[in-house]
Amino acid sequence: MFLATFKRYLGIVLYRTIAGIKSEARQNYLGYFWFLLEPVLSTAVLYVVFTQVKVYDSGPRYVVFLLIGLLAWGWFESSCIAGSLSIKVKFGVLNQFNLPKYIFPLVTILVNSWKFLWVFLVILIVAAFLGFPPNVCFFYLPLIMALQFFLICSVTMPLSIGVTLSNDLLTVVNSLFRLMFFLSGIFFDSSLVPENLRSWFYANPMAVILESYRTVILGGSAPNFARLLEAAGVCLVLFIAGMALHYRYDKKLLKLTNV
Repeated sequence: MFLATFKRYLGIVLYRTIAGIKSEARQNYLGYFWFLLEPVLSTAVLYVVFTQVKVYDSGPRYVVFLLIGLLAWGWFESSCIAGSLSIKVKFGVLNQFNLPKYIFPLVTILVNSWKFLWVFLVILIVAAFLGFPPNVCFFYLPLIMALQFFLICSVTMPLSIGVTLSNDLLTVVNSLFRLMFFLSGIFFDSSLVPENLRSWFYANPMAVILESYRTVILGGSAPNFARLLEAAGVCLVLFIAGMALHYRYDKKLLKLTNV
């Protein structure tokens, strides 16, 4: 059912994605620059704070370590938050055209992913300049990015329905994302997590994804495929739940929200 409708509306998805990218390029000249500048500024702040309090040794490795974490997290959080609001802000379109609701969060995710890809290339160049050049394990990066893209879709799909039905959910989501920010290993290595808490730590797919990026880029090693598979399983469950919600509410969402 999903694949059939998705194939039918694939042209609309691609058209809206390209239109969104062009619109951002025209209306927000700092869009791509800010997507890079924000993690760079955050990296500078965290680098100074944590090296000054002696939690970490200073050095180029930690700079790249932070950049990877902040950029990957920025892709995840910004896509999920914007995607969760994407149906709500498109009610005008939905009143005129009967389109599957999942199209709107998907287009938002694709636009953000396009920006991430370009900025990620810049980060790889920075990493090479700081002493971490490309290695043979870089072939695993597309797999890790594909898993993160799947995670973003899996989280955003149910949120886009929930936030449309209840404004209060967005407040809860923002709080949960802030909590996840500190628990996903963005500015600390997973080796610092106590042994008895590591199973809980790795239950968070973003923690697994961040560790995988760093293992490849900084360590020149293959990621832990067992953990990636477990993370993919969590994503699959969330994605099925999200699409089930879309299937259930697709035809009656406008009525339930009194629009």
